[in-house]
This record gives sequence, C-alpha cells and structure tokens, in this order.
Amino acid sequence: MAFSIEVNEGFFSAKFAFSDTKNNTQMLAAICKHDPQGIILDSVNGNIKAAFAILLGIKLYECKQLEKVKSSVSFTNEFTLHYSDIARLHTSDDKPWDVKIIKFSLLPDFTIEEVA
Repeated sequence: MAFSIEVNEGFFSAKFAFSDTKNNTQMLAAICKHDPQGIILDSVNGNIKAAFAILLGIKLYECKQLEKVKSSVSFTNEFTLHYSDIARLHTSDDKPWDVKIIKFSLLPDFTIEEVA
C-alpha cells in the first residue's frame, strides 16, 4: 500500500511518498543491511516504515553533504549511484520508482530577516 511519511531528525527534515513497490520484508532487509545493530529500528520501537524512512533520510543526508563539497554532484544522483539497493528515487512519471522526495532539508534550517 502506498503511503507518505514525515521525518524530523536532529540533522534533517524530510517528507517522502512511497509507492506500493516496497513491502515490509524488502524494507526490513535494507534496514538490516545498512544498520546491522538495529539502532534505527529500535529508535522507532520496531516500526519498519518509520525506520526505512529514517534510513533513507540518513543516506540522502550523506549524499547532500557530498554535494556541498563537490558542487557538480547532484545528491539524488549520488544516492542512486551508491544506494540503489535501498530504493529507486522518483525522477519522472514514466520510470519505475519506490520513493518520491516531497521535502528534504538539512537542519538546523533558519532564515534571518532585518526588521525595519
């Protein structure tokens, strides 16, 4: 079943839409591969969908950090290059996808405006 989830971690905030191509078994396999100690899954009391979204956000964060260092790098392309085993990111409606990034921002996020 397709679903969306919003995640607010200490270093990123994200909202993802998931297609119905990933089931709980596939999500759990990806979590186990990339977090063998189960820290992420424990932090959300065993909620597989939440843990998968956090894992996805952590890996996107890593790619976003790389984008800061190498401006020619697209963080979504980097994710696809290094973590396609986790999920296929939405790039267009005519290609198969697992996850669509609705919102992704690094934290802390702030805006400073001068008061007249």
